[in-house]
Amino acid sequence: KEPGPADADLQREVEQRLSKKEAVAAKIDVAVANDVVTLTGVLASLWETEWAVERVEKTDGVVTVVSQLTIVVPRPDADLAALVADAIGRYPYYTVFDHVTASVQNGVVTLKGDVTATPDKPADIRERVSKVVGVHQIVNDIEILSPGIGDGRLRYALARQLFSHPSLGRYNGYNPGIHIIVKTGYVTLKGTVYDEGDRLIADSVARRTFGVIRVYNELKLRNEVVVPAAAPPTRSGVVN
Repeated sequence: KEPGPADADLQREVEQRLSKKEAVAAKIDVAVANDVVTLTGVLASLWETEWAVERVEKTDGVVTVVSQLTIVVPRPDADLAALVADAIGRYPYYTVFDHVTASVQNGVVTLKGDVTATPDKPADIRERVSKVVGVHQIVNDIEILSPGIGDGRLRYALARQLFSHPSLGRYNGYNPGIHIIVKTGYVTLKGTVYDEGDRLIADSVARRTFGVIRVYNELKLRNEVVVPAAAPPTRSGVVN
């Protein structure tokens, strides 16, 4: 059934708004009936589907959006995990005071960890992960650490002590790397180091730092951890 004049006008308006991203719009079919817009098509990522629905919802005259959009078949979990880890690691505000892990099962990514308060890192990281091709759903369990002055000072004191040590300076990075999570004076060391000696040195340095109440050493040895290989984002891996 062909849309009536009013529906036809609304359909053109919706298609015009979607055309702001031609690569996405080309994969979407739009149908309008009584101000209800139905979107169908197969897209590359969760971000594309969310962008399209939000774009249409903000169109004047649209009462309801019915999304029948689907996402491409998920990559193997291991491949998807590597791309997700890379997307997190390349986030420009991801520091030694943040630690986020991602698990993947059948295209569903679960994000866990702790990040400092500014900017809105949980939302930013979720958006980056949503652009990875093949991600179907995201469970975002990232928690924001207290922005208190005391914890902030302690974070920087620990970083100075740890990364100025001759054996630990090489861990001021992503992989391997030591991450310092501070919660009201309680310190958790996360990440990976090369050997048991460095793990024990980091523990000792943290415990001797003024202001630390207790240290939980969760550092792992690099040979104990299967770390997804980080590869530069490509058009096949990340939606631009």
